[in-house]
Amino acid sequence: MRMNHVIHKEESWAVAYDASLMSVPGPDYFSVEYWRSQQAVTGEAIGRGSAWYLEAPHGPVVLRHYLRGGWAAAFSRQSYFFTGVEKSRPFREYHVLVEMFADGLPVPRPVAALCQHHGMLSTGALMTARIPSAKTLAEMVSSGDVVDGVWIRVGECIRKFHEAGAWHADLNIRNILLDQDLKVYLIDFDRAQYSPGKPVNGEGNLKRLKRSLQKFWTPANLPELQVVWNELEAGYEK
Repeated sequence: MRMNHVIHKEESWAVAYDASLMSVPGPDYFSVEYWRSQQAVTGEAIGRGSAWYLEAPHGPVVLRHYLRGGWAAAFSRQSYFFTGVEKSRPFREYHVLVEMFADGLPVPRPVAALCQHHGMLSTGALMTARIPSAKTLAEMVSSGDVVDGVWIRVGECIRKFHEAGAWHADLNIRNILLDQDLKVYLIDFDRAQYSPGKPVNGEGNLKRLKRSLQKFWTPANLPELQVVWNELEAGYEK
């Protein structure tokens, strides 16, 4: 798949984008209000913070604004300390996605990233192609749509990332997607690390994922969770 990734910088903002899809996108291109004025907002991604589904001229995309969590959110929900465009959250995630997508890992195609900076602070956004007919694993669990073999596939997918050298900073069941053919994707690679050819120890990722799964099971149904987890581990250890 042909891509042409370009960086464009202005005095107070910079974008990284796929020039095979668009000309230079300005900050308005990452504004939800702009897309609403175009009647192009088709929905909001449940449980993923500030993320919206859009119908862009180059196809369906997901637009995500970066939000702070934890104690830092008490000072500012959207602003981060600015230490350079290339070190900004959106640019780092964009470049990680570019590498992983080019290497054939199942991630959304990166489309564009924005870093706006004012003095010591910056805000940012990321746009990725939307995976057709995909649901999060959380949605599937909540609606009872998980079919036989899914957990093994999820384990196999996670192992593929770890063997390739990819470490996910927040692996939970909202960051795992399955399309209509039950192909598994990982999404939301903010603060992720990718060192191609250097397998990572995935124990921490798996522990975090298991904690997120436990939130969907009542204490009375924990034996069922153990069965599910055993299947996932079996896929991971293949």
